[in-house]
Amino acid sequence: MPGVRSGRRDGPATGRPRGTPYDGGVPGTPEHHQTARRAEPLVVRFRPDARREHQRRVAGARRRRGRAALALAALLGALVLVPWVAVTAVEGFEPRGLALLGLLAVPAALAVWGRRLLRRPPVALGAVAFAITPDEIRFEPVPSAGPALGGSPAASWPIAGTTADIEPSRMVGDRLVLRRPGARRRVYLAATLDTDPTTVVSQIAGR
Repeated sequence: MPGVRSGRRDGPATGRPRGTPYDGGVPGTPEHHQTARRAEPLVVRFRPDARREHQRRVAGARRRRGRAALALAALLGALVLVPWVAVTAVEGFEPRGLALLGLLAVPAALAVWGRRLLRRPPVALGAVAFAITPDEIRFEPVPSAGPALGGSPAASWPIAGTTADIEPSRMVGDRLVLRRPGARRRVYLAATLDTDPTTVVSQIAGR
């Protein structure tokens, strides 16, 4: 109506009604874009060459374990058969000597396990290492690449209480280390990730 002013007026700088909570800035402003980027999850992926190298390591570790199992099976089998053959040749066949052959079950089981390791295809490393959301970090599973490079299962950590650090290493270069009280730390080689570790550190610190 003429002469009547509305009690709802926009703020001078933001264009928002007075008294409304801050919602991340006016669309199109730098503050709005920064808030939107923080709300979007940061997906950190493994580099393709790192995935190929990991698969090569897994295949090599399985071949070594499979061949070692077959060699041990052959050795144990010889330790059982040679005495049995020698005793049978000297004293003749005796039924009680068959009990000694029962020990061949151990090398036989080793041989079966070794052959399975050699035939089993290696588990490929997934494309995604982890994703950082406004509330949590979701880790994807990492298959083991041998005793020296143990794997890690999938897990979710709340952002609160999680820290991220970059630790230099002369042997493997910079490492991204994520820690949380009561949980096993997560370590990633910076050279294997497609995201700069400093970006991950700032994202976790700014959540």
